Amino acid sequence: MSHPVVEKSPNPWRQLARNTQFRWLFSGNFSMFVGFSATILLRSLLAWQLTEDEMSLAWINLVSAGCMFVTSIFSGAVIDRFERRRLMMIAQCLILVAETSIMVLLISGHLTFEIVMLSAFASSVAFPFIMPSSTAMLVESVGRSSVAKATALMSGGANVARMVSPAVVGIVADVAGMGFSYAFLISLHLFSLFCTWNLNSSMPSGSGQGAFLGEIREGFVYLYRHKSVALCITFGLIPTLLVVPLQNLLVVFVDQVWDHSGSGLGIMMGAMGVGGLLGSLLMAFLKDGSLVKPMVVSSLTLGVLLLLFGHTPWFWMGTLFMVAIYACAVLNQTLVQTGVQLMTEDRMRGRITTMTLMSYGLAPLGTIPLAFGSKHIGAPWAMTIAAVLMIVAVLAMATMSQGFRKIDEAARVT
Repeated sequence: MSHPVVEKSPNPWRQLARNTQFRWLFSGNFSMFVGFSATILLRSLLAWQLTEDEMSLAWINLVSAGCMFVTSIFSGAVIDRFERRRLMMIAQCLILVAETSIMVLLISGHLTFEIVMLSAFASSVAFPFIMPSSTAMLVESVGRSSVAKATALMSGGANVARMVSPAVVGIVADVAGMGFSYAFLISLHLFSLFCTWNLNSSMPSGSGQGAFLGEIREGFVYLYRHKSVALCITFGLIPTLLVVPLQNLLVVFVDQVWDHSGSGLGIMMGAMGVGGLLGSLLMAFLKDGSLVKPMVVSSLTLGVLLLLFGHTPWFWMGTLFMVAIYACAVLNQTLVQTGVQLMTEDRMRGRITTMTLMSYGLAPLGTIPLAFGSKHIGAPWAMTIAAVLMIVAVLAMATMSQGFRKIDEAARVT
Protein backbone atom coordinates (compact mmCIF):
# COMPACT_ATOMS: atom_id res chain seq x y z
CA MET A 1 0.00 0.00 0.00
CA SER A 2 1.50 3.29 -1.08
CA HIS A 3 1.61 6.16 1.35
CA PRO A 4 0.86 9.71 0.29
CA VAL A 5 3.90 11.90 -0.03
CA VAL A 6 3.89 14.65 2.56
CA GLU A 7 5.32 17.84 1.12
CA LYS A 8 7.60 19.70 3.47
CA SER A 9 6.96 23.37 3.89
CA PRO A 10 9.79 25.41 2.36
CA ASN A 11 12.49 26.56 4.76
CA PRO A 12 12.02 30.34 5.17
CA TRP A 13 15.73 30.87 5.89
CA ARG A 14 16.69 29.08 2.68
CA GLN A 15 14.11 31.08 0.77
CA LEU A 16 15.56 34.36 2.07
CA ALA A 17 19.14 33.23 1.33
CA ARG A 18 18.15 32.48 -2.27
CA ASN A 19 16.16 35.70 -2.68
CA THR A 20 18.38 38.02 -4.71
CA GLN A 21 16.30 41.10 -3.92
CA PHE A 22 16.51 40.45 -0.18
CA ARG A 23 20.28 39.93 -0.38
CA TRP A 24 20.69 43.34 -2.02
CA LEU A 25 18.31 44.97 0.48
CA PHE A 26 20.10 43.41 3.45
CA SER A 27 23.60 44.25 2.18
CA GLY A 28 22.65 47.85 1.38
CA ASN A 29 20.88 48.27 4.72
CA PHE A 30 23.85 46.87 6.66
CA SER A 31 26.35 49.07 4.83
CA MET A 32 24.11 52.09 5.34
CA PHE A 33 23.86 51.56 9.11
CA VAL A 34 27.61 51.03 9.40
CA GLY A 35 27.99 54.34 7.58
CA PHE A 36 25.44 56.20 9.68
CA SER A 37 26.94 54.92 12.93
CA ALA A 38 30.37 56.01 11.70
CA THR A 39 28.96 59.41 10.72
CA ILE A 40 27.62 60.04 14.23
CA LEU A 41 31.04 59.34 15.75
CA LEU A 42 33.08 61.29 13.16
CA ARG A 43 30.71 64.25 13.19
CA SER A 44 30.96 64.53 16.98
CA LEU A 45 34.77 64.32 16.83
CA LEU A 46 34.93 66.99 14.14
CA ALA A 47 32.57 69.31 16.00
CA TRP A 48 34.65 69.00 19.16
CA GLN A 49 37.95 69.51 17.32
CA LEU A 50 36.62 72.58 15.51
CA THR A 51 34.94 74.30 18.48
CA GLU A 52 35.95 72.60 21.77
CA ASP A 53 32.45 73.58 22.90
CA GLU A 54 30.01 71.05 24.40
CA MET A 55 27.07 73.03 22.99
CA SER A 56 28.27 72.33 19.45
CA LEU A 57 27.39 68.66 20.02
CA ALA A 58 23.95 69.65 21.28
CA TRP A 59 23.33 71.86 18.23
CA ILE A 60 24.25 69.09 15.80
CA ASN A 61 21.93 66.60 17.53
CA LEU A 62 19.15 69.19 17.57
CA VAL A 63 19.55 69.90 13.86
CA SER A 64 19.61 66.18 13.01
CA ALA A 65 16.55 65.30 15.10
CA GLY A 66 14.56 68.34 13.98
CA CYS A 67 15.27 67.88 10.27
CA MET A 68 14.49 64.18 10.43
CA PHE A 69 11.18 64.80 12.19
CA VAL A 70 10.04 67.56 9.81
CA THR A 71 11.12 65.65 6.69
CA SER A 72 9.25 62.56 7.89
CA ILE A 73 5.99 64.51 7.77
CA PHE A 74 5.99 64.63 3.97
CA SER A 75 8.56 62.00 2.89
CA GLY A 76 6.02 59.19 3.28
CA ALA A 77 3.69 60.79 0.74
CA VAL A 78 6.60 61.13 -1.68
CA ILE A 79 7.57 57.48 -1.19
CA ASP A 80 3.99 56.38 -1.91
CA ARG A 81 3.84 58.60 -5.00
CA PHE A 82 7.09 57.90 -6.87
CA GLU A 83 9.32 54.94 -7.72
CA ARG A 84 11.05 53.94 -4.47
CA ARG A 85 14.37 52.66 -5.81
CA ARG A 86 15.01 55.94 -7.61
CA LEU A 87 14.14 57.94 -4.48
CA MET A 88 16.61 55.90 -2.45
CA MET A 89 19.37 56.49 -4.99
CA ILE A 90 18.74 60.26 -5.06
CA ALA A 91 18.86 60.42 -1.26
CA GLN A 92 22.03 58.30 -1.13
CA CYS A 93 23.69 60.56 -3.72
CA LEU A 94 22.84 63.57 -1.53
CA ILE A 95 24.62 61.93 1.40
CA LEU A 96 27.61 61.07 -0.78
CA VAL A 97 27.94 64.69 -1.93
CA ALA A 98 27.72 65.94 1.67
CA GLU A 99 30.30 63.49 3.06
CA THR A 100 32.68 63.92 0.11
CA SER A 101 32.55 67.69 0.61
CA ILE A 102 33.49 67.22 4.26
CA MET A 103 36.46 65.01 3.31
CA VAL A 104 37.75 67.43 0.66
CA LEU A 105 37.44 70.48 2.94
CA LEU A 106 38.98 68.56 5.84
CA ILE A 107 42.03 67.54 3.79
CA SER A 108 42.42 71.03 2.33
CA GLY A 109 42.16 72.65 5.77
CA HIS A 110 39.06 74.73 4.95
CA LEU A 111 36.47 72.83 7.00
CA THR A 112 34.31 74.88 9.39
CA PHE A 113 31.70 73.96 11.97
CA GLU A 114 28.99 75.51 9.79
CA ILE A 115 29.85 73.06 6.99
CA VAL A 116 29.61 70.16 9.43
CA MET A 117 26.16 71.44 10.44
CA LEU A 118 25.15 71.61 6.78
CA SER A 119 26.29 68.02 6.30
CA ALA A 120 24.17 66.96 9.30
CA PHE A 121 21.21 68.75 7.74
CA ALA A 122 21.67 66.95 4.38
CA SER A 123 21.96 63.49 5.96
CA SER A 124 18.93 64.08 8.19
CA VAL A 125 16.84 65.16 5.21
CA ALA A 126 17.92 62.09 3.19
CA PHE A 127 17.42 59.38 5.85
CA PRO A 128 13.57 59.60 6.02
CA PHE A 129 13.51 58.72 2.30
CA ILE A 130 16.01 55.83 2.45
CA MET A 131 14.91 53.75 5.44
CA PRO A 132 11.12 53.85 4.87
CA SER A 133 11.58 53.11 1.14
CA SER A 134 13.73 50.09 1.97
CA THR A 135 11.19 48.89 4.55
CA ALA A 136 8.27 49.41 2.15
CA MET A 137 10.07 47.32 -0.51
CA LEU A 138 10.68 44.44 1.92
CA VAL A 139 7.16 42.95 1.76
CA GLU A 140 7.04 42.80 -2.03
CA SER A 141 10.59 41.39 -2.11
CA VAL A 142 10.14 38.47 0.33
CA GLY A 143 6.36 37.95 0.55
CA ARG A 144 4.07 38.19 3.55
CA SER A 145 4.97 34.74 4.89
CA SER A 146 8.66 35.65 5.29
CA VAL A 147 8.38 39.31 6.29
CA ALA A 148 8.78 38.66 10.05
CA LYS A 149 12.05 36.75 9.67
CA ALA A 150 13.30 39.18 7.01
CA THR A 151 12.59 42.11 9.35
CA ALA A 152 14.43 40.32 12.16
CA LEU A 153 17.49 39.78 9.95
CA MET A 154 17.46 43.41 8.82
CA SER A 155 17.22 44.53 12.45
CA GLY A 156 20.01 42.14 13.47
CA GLY A 157 22.27 43.50 10.76
CA ALA A 158 21.57 47.07 11.89
CA ASN A 159 22.44 46.20 15.50
CA VAL A 160 25.68 44.48 14.48
CA ALA A 161 26.53 47.62 12.51
CA ARG A 162 25.89 49.79 15.58
CA MET A 163 28.21 47.55 17.63
CA VAL A 164 31.08 47.25 15.18
CA SER A 165 31.12 50.59 13.36
CA PRO A 166 32.11 53.00 16.18
CA ALA A 167 35.00 50.76 17.28
CA VAL A 168 36.36 50.24 13.75
CA VAL A 169 36.02 53.88 12.72
CA GLY A 170 37.50 55.06 16.02
CA ILE A 171 40.59 52.90 15.46
CA VAL A 172 40.91 54.13 11.85
CA ALA A 173 40.64 57.75 13.04
CA ASP A 174 43.36 57.22 15.67
CA VAL A 175 45.74 55.29 13.41
CA ALA A 176 45.25 56.84 9.96
CA GLY A 177 43.53 60.16 10.68
CA MET A 178 40.13 61.72 10.00
CA GLY A 179 40.73 61.95 6.24
CA PHE A 180 41.10 58.17 5.88
CA SER A 181 38.08 57.69 8.17
CA TYR A 182 35.93 59.76 5.82
CA ALA A 183 37.30 57.86 2.81
CA PHE A 184 36.18 54.64 4.54
CA LEU A 185 32.78 56.21 5.27
CA ILE A 186 32.31 57.26 1.64
CA SER A 187 33.18 53.74 0.46
CA LEU A 188 30.41 52.37 2.68
CA HIS A 189 27.84 54.75 1.19
CA LEU A 190 29.07 53.92 -2.33
CA PHE A 191 28.53 50.21 -1.68
CA SER A 192 25.06 50.91 -0.29
CA LEU A 193 24.25 52.89 -3.45
CA PHE A 194 25.54 49.99 -5.58
CA CYS A 195 23.21 47.58 -3.72
CA THR A 196 20.25 49.90 -4.32
CA TRP A 197 21.13 50.17 -8.01
CA ASN A 198 20.88 46.36 -8.28
CA LEU A 199 17.34 46.29 -6.86
CA ASN A 200 14.29 46.00 -9.07
CA SER A 201 12.12 49.04 -9.58
CA SER A 202 9.36 49.43 -6.98
CA MET A 203 6.37 51.52 -8.00
CA PRO A 204 3.73 51.73 -5.25
CA SER A 205 0.46 50.06 -6.20
CA GLY A 206 -2.26 52.65 -6.70
CA SER A 207 0.23 55.50 -6.37
CA GLY A 208 -1.63 58.71 -5.87
CA GLN A 209 -1.91 61.50 -8.38
CA GLY A 210 -4.00 63.82 -6.25
CA ALA A 211 -3.02 66.87 -4.25
CA PHE A 212 0.26 66.35 -2.39
CA LEU A 213 -0.98 67.84 0.88
CA GLY A 214 -4.10 65.74 0.53
CA GLU A 215 -1.97 62.60 0.39
CA ILE A 216 -0.14 63.64 3.56
CA ARG A 217 -3.52 64.14 5.24
CA GLU A 218 -4.63 60.75 3.91
CA GLY A 219 -1.87 59.10 5.95
CA PHE A 220 -3.28 60.49 9.20
CA VAL A 221 -6.83 59.60 8.12
CA TYR A 222 -5.66 56.05 7.38
CA LEU A 223 -4.38 55.70 10.94
CA TYR A 224 -7.67 57.07 12.29
CA ARG A 225 -9.67 54.54 10.30
CA HIS A 226 -7.33 51.61 10.95
CA LYS A 227 -7.17 51.63 14.72
CA SER A 228 -5.05 48.49 14.97
CA VAL A 229 -2.24 50.07 12.94
CA ALA A 230 -2.32 53.27 15.02
CA LEU A 231 -2.40 51.33 18.28
CA CYS A 232 0.47 49.10 17.16
CA ILE A 233 2.63 52.19 16.53
CA THR A 234 1.52 53.71 19.84
CA PHE A 235 2.31 50.51 21.73
CA GLY A 236 5.80 50.49 20.26
CA LEU A 237 6.34 54.04 21.47
CA ILE A 238 5.64 53.16 25.14
CA PRO A 239 8.91 51.28 25.87
CA THR A 240 10.85 53.54 23.50
CA LEU A 241 9.93 56.58 25.62
CA LEU A 242 11.88 54.95 28.44
CA VAL A 243 14.70 53.07 26.72
CA VAL A 244 15.99 56.01 24.65
CA PRO A 245 16.13 58.41 27.67
CA LEU A 246 17.91 55.66 29.64
CA GLN A 247 20.62 55.64 26.98
CA ASN A 248 20.97 59.43 27.23
CA LEU A 249 21.16 59.37 31.05
CA LEU A 250 23.21 56.20 31.40
CA VAL A 251 26.23 58.23 32.47
CA VAL A 252 24.36 59.16 35.68
CA PHE A 253 24.07 55.49 36.69
CA VAL A 254 27.66 54.72 35.70
CA ASP A 255 29.11 57.71 37.56
CA GLN A 256 26.83 58.31 40.55
CA VAL A 257 25.37 54.87 41.28
CA TRP A 258 28.30 52.56 40.44
CA ASP A 259 31.20 55.05 40.52
CA HIS A 260 32.79 53.81 37.30
CA SER A 261 34.89 55.79 34.84
CA GLY A 262 34.33 56.45 31.16
CA SER A 263 35.32 52.87 30.37
CA GLY A 264 32.25 51.77 32.31
CA LEU A 265 30.06 53.83 29.99
CA GLY A 266 31.74 52.19 26.99
CA ILE A 267 31.01 48.74 28.42
CA MET A 268 27.36 49.69 28.90
CA MET A 269 27.11 50.97 25.32
CA GLY A 270 28.56 47.68 24.11
CA ALA A 271 26.01 45.80 26.22
CA MET A 272 23.24 47.68 24.40
CA GLY A 273 24.53 46.44 21.05
CA VAL A 274 24.83 42.85 22.29
CA GLY A 275 21.29 43.01 23.66
CA GLY A 276 19.97 44.45 20.41
CA LEU A 277 21.55 41.59 18.46
CA LEU A 278 20.06 39.01 20.84
CA GLY A 279 16.64 40.63 20.46
CA SER A 280 16.89 40.34 16.68
CA LEU A 281 17.89 36.68 16.96
CA LEU A 282 14.94 36.02 19.29
CA MET A 283 12.62 37.49 16.68
CA ALA A 284 14.27 35.46 13.92
CA PHE A 285 13.65 32.18 15.74
CA LEU A 286 10.21 33.12 17.08
CA LYS A 287 7.60 30.72 15.76
CA ASP A 288 5.02 32.19 13.41
CA GLY A 289 1.85 32.98 15.34
CA SER A 290 0.50 35.80 17.45
CA LEU A 291 2.23 39.16 17.36
CA VAL A 292 0.27 40.59 20.28
CA LYS A 293 1.36 38.06 22.92
CA PRO A 294 5.13 38.46 22.44
CA MET A 295 4.70 42.25 22.18
CA VAL A 296 3.01 42.34 25.59
CA VAL A 297 5.33 39.79 27.21
CA SER A 298 8.50 41.54 25.97
CA SER A 299 7.22 44.93 27.17
CA LEU A 300 6.28 43.66 30.63
CA THR A 301 9.61 41.83 30.93
CA LEU A 302 11.34 45.05 29.92
CA GLY A 303 9.53 46.93 32.70
CA VAL A 304 10.61 44.40 35.33
CA LEU A 305 14.21 44.48 34.09
CA LEU A 306 14.25 48.28 34.31
CA LEU A 307 13.09 48.04 37.93
CA LEU A 308 15.91 45.61 38.72
CA PHE A 309 18.44 47.68 36.76
CA GLY A 310 17.61 50.83 38.69
CA HIS A 311 18.32 49.24 42.08
CA THR A 312 21.18 46.82 41.46
CA PRO A 313 24.25 47.82 43.51
CA TRP A 314 26.74 46.03 41.22
CA PHE A 315 28.00 47.40 37.93
CA TRP A 316 28.44 44.01 36.24
CA MET A 317 24.95 42.92 37.25
CA GLY A 318 23.67 46.18 35.76
CA THR A 319 25.57 45.34 32.55
CA LEU A 320 23.79 41.98 32.31
CA PHE A 321 20.45 43.68 32.92
CA MET A 322 21.31 46.16 30.13
CA VAL A 323 21.85 43.29 27.69
CA ALA A 324 18.45 41.84 28.62
CA ILE A 325 16.76 45.26 28.49
CA TYR A 326 17.90 45.94 24.93
CA ALA A 327 17.08 42.39 23.85
CA CYS A 328 13.48 42.95 24.95
CA ALA A 329 13.38 46.46 23.47
CA VAL A 330 14.61 45.37 20.03
CA LEU A 331 12.34 42.30 20.03
CA ASN A 332 9.38 44.56 20.79
CA GLN A 333 10.39 47.09 18.15
CA THR A 334 10.81 44.39 15.49
CA LEU A 335 7.41 42.90 16.33
CA VAL A 336 5.82 46.34 16.01
CA GLN A 337 7.51 46.98 12.65
CA THR A 338 6.40 43.57 11.38
CA GLY A 339 2.81 44.19 12.47
CA VAL A 340 2.71 47.62 10.84
CA GLN A 341 4.06 46.25 7.54
CA LEU A 342 1.58 43.36 7.48
CA MET A 343 -1.45 45.53 8.31
CA THR A 344 -0.69 48.40 5.93
CA GLU A 345 -1.74 48.49 2.28
CA ASP A 346 1.12 48.87 -0.17
CA ARG A 347 -0.15 52.22 -1.46
CA MET A 348 0.09 53.61 2.10
CA ARG A 349 3.19 51.78 3.30
CA GLY A 350 5.61 54.66 2.78
CA ARG A 351 3.50 57.16 4.72
CA ILE A 352 2.79 54.80 7.60
CA THR A 353 6.45 53.72 7.84
CA THR A 354 7.58 57.35 8.09
CA MET A 355 4.95 57.99 10.76
CA THR A 356 6.50 55.13 12.73
CA LEU A 357 9.85 56.89 12.29
CA MET A 358 8.27 60.15 13.48
CA SER A 359 6.93 58.45 16.61
CA TYR A 360 10.40 57.19 17.50
CA GLY A 361 11.65 60.74 16.94
CA LEU A 362 9.49 61.78 19.90
CA ALA A 363 11.31 59.36 22.22
CA PRO A 364 13.96 61.87 23.41
CA LEU A 365 11.10 63.85 25.02
CA GLY A 366 11.10 61.21 27.73
CA THR A 367 14.54 62.43 28.77
CA ILE A 368 13.07 65.60 30.30
CA PRO A 369 10.91 64.04 33.08
CA LEU A 370 13.47 61.30 33.71
CA ALA A 371 16.27 63.85 34.08
CA PHE A 372 14.07 66.01 36.33
CA GLY A 373 13.29 63.01 38.53
CA SER A 374 16.94 61.93 38.64
CA LYS A 375 17.95 65.38 39.83
CA HIS A 376 15.38 65.58 42.65
CA ILE A 377 14.88 62.00 43.87
CA GLY A 378 17.82 60.16 42.34
CA ALA A 379 18.18 58.11 39.16
CA PRO A 380 17.14 54.74 40.69
CA TRP A 381 13.79 56.00 41.99
CA ALA A 382 13.13 58.06 38.87
CA MET A 383 13.63 54.88 36.85
CA THR A 384 11.37 52.96 39.24
CA ILE A 385 8.48 55.38 38.76
CA ALA A 386 8.97 55.44 34.98
CA ALA A 387 9.09 51.62 34.77
CA VAL A 388 5.92 51.24 36.87
CA LEU A 389 4.10 53.75 34.65
CA MET A 390 5.24 51.83 31.57
CA ILE A 391 3.98 48.52 32.99
CA VAL A 392 0.62 50.11 33.82
CA ALA A 393 0.33 51.57 30.30
CA VAL A 394 1.15 48.22 28.69
CA LEU A 395 -1.40 46.36 30.82
CA ALA A 396 -4.03 49.02 30.10
CA MET A 397 -3.61 48.69 26.33
CA ALA A 398 -3.47 44.90 26.46
CA THR A 399 -6.65 44.54 28.55
CA MET A 400 -8.77 47.55 27.65
CA SER A 401 -8.08 48.25 23.97
CA GLN A 402 -10.10 46.08 21.63
CA GLY A 403 -8.30 47.52 18.60
CA PHE A 404 -4.94 46.48 20.01
CA ARG A 405 -6.12 42.94 20.63
CA LYS A 406 -7.26 42.75 16.98
CA ILE A 407 -3.76 43.31 15.62
CA ASP A 408 -3.32 39.60 14.92
CA GLU A 409 -6.61 39.52 13.02
CA ALA A 410 -5.73 42.65 11.05
CA ALA A 411 -2.31 41.23 10.17
CA ARG A 412 -3.94 37.88 9.30
CA VAL A 413 -1.70 36.10 11.77
CA THR A 414 -3.16 32.93 13.25
